[in-house]
Amino acid sequence: MVESKTILFVDDERSVLRSLKRAFIRSGHKLYFADSAELGLEILDKGRGRIDMLLTDMRMPGMDGYEFLRKVKEKYPQVIRLILSGFIEETYVYKALIDGSAKTYLAKPWNTRELITLVNGLIEVEETLKDKHLLEIINTVGDLPSLPEIYYKVIALIDADADFEEIVALIEQEPALTAKVLQVANSAFFKTSTASLKRAAVFIGMMALKDIVAGSAVFETLAATSLGPYSIEKIWEHAVACNGLVSEMYELIHDEKIPEDVASVGLLHNVGILVMLKYFPEQLRQVLERQKKCPELTQAQLEEEIMGVDHARLGAYLLDWWNMPYPIVEATLYHHNPLAAPLVNQEIIVLLHIADHLVRIDMEAENISALEPEIFTRFAIPGRFRERCRIAEKGNN
Repeated sequence: MVESKTILFVDDERSVLRSLKRAFIRSGHKLYFADSAELGLEILDKGRGRIDMLLTDMRMPGMDGYEFLRKVKEKYPQVIRLILSGFIEETYVYKALIDGSAKTYLAKPWNTRELITLVNGLIEVEETLKDKHLLEIINTVGDLPSLPEIYYKVIALIDADADFEEIVALIEQEPALTAKVLQVANSAFFKTSTASLKRAAVFIGMMALKDIVAGSAVFETLAATSLGPYSIEKIWEHAVACNGLVSEMYELIHDEKIPEDVASVGLLHNVGILVMLKYFPEQLRQVLERQKKCPELTQAQLEEEIMGVDHARLGAYLLDWWNMPYPIVEATLYHHNPLAAPLVNQEIIVLLHIADHLVRIDMEAENISALEPEIFTRFAIPGRFRERCRIAEKGNN
């Protein structure tokens, strides 16, 4: 049961607000409703920080949803911001997701169960990332690192509706970043082959491009000396391979390209390992030593035993602090526990869990546990991936 929160719903159609009230009346959350963005801001101002979550429409008379979200982000950054809109292809929806004005969105007409799962999932992630022991560990780091300037320059250009060629030209000034964008674009993820950054960027789309820039920035920020099987290069190689497998499985299941807002979900799921490598190398060394003596325990279990927190929670905390998109934070937090509930992007996280498992076997990692059978009964995993898991696990025993 998630903790009760205070939620503000903003929509210019009162019939929509009545429907939302019916959907959430028994949720245990305290509810506020506003039929305009201006009234929504008044409620936020009067609440002075007491609003925990905001769900807003995008197309409204007067102040539209995008402008409203930008103002809330600036004045009340602690509020969890979501879009509930009938126009999910609208440019402003994707801009809000790219620049962090909103965590995620759900399309109208909504499914009540999906909407409540989305809300409770966001709340549960927020509560997990505020765990007292996790915060104590994070506080030992001191000042958390900031992302490189190039990331904020790209976001600023996107925010300013800059020409696509101007964004590409900025990225081209950074050879290492250019190489990473091309590496991901030429991977199984996009199934293309090009040496042109512009062509690659057009092909993968603005949101995925932003995520790849973010991934590169994160890896640059958390660069550290290699330790045992871990190095920046190997972790990035693992991430790109996982991303490709997630995309491939999704396309086989749905016969369509993976949605843009989750297209780069595999790139940062192991960022917590980078955090350990940079800030907690001695504890990570102890984990690696214990792995040799306790092969029956997973790495996450050993991390909990030695540090009191695993790399999934460490990574998710840092990505959330950097205001990364919700799907990336959620996938990072649950990639070793994909059957947890409620999860907003559960199918994608299950696919990431399988991809992570197969890539670890391909890279000859140690202490690999068999996948839970329920994963294959709950979701329509393509047959050849089921077989790869079966063969890999048989060979690993």
